[in-house]
Amino acid sequence: MCTACAATPEWETASGRGTVHTFTVIRQNHAKPFRDLLPYAVAVVELDEGPRMMGNVVGCPIDDVAVGMPVEVHFDAAGDDLAIPYWRPAS
Repeated sequence: MCTACAATPEWETASGRGTVHTFTVIRQNHAKPFRDLLPYAVAVVELDEGPRMMGNVVGCPIDDVAVGMPVEVHFDAAGDDLAIPYWRPAS
């Protein structure tokens, strides 16, 4: 149930495009497999449709990630019925 209006949430189709709202660069993480990925950027992306979601930004140098950067989603398969969303600079 939505805490703002008490409506029942529903799935919506999104464009897969958005803008970096905020981000951080992870430079230390001793847990496997993250330590092999260092450094990496994790961002909150505001979708063109309004909601926000979190994910790693890939496909560009860490220093290029910026608030306001247009991004698009792509998915990496993580199993038969599972995919992980990642964000890359919009083309």
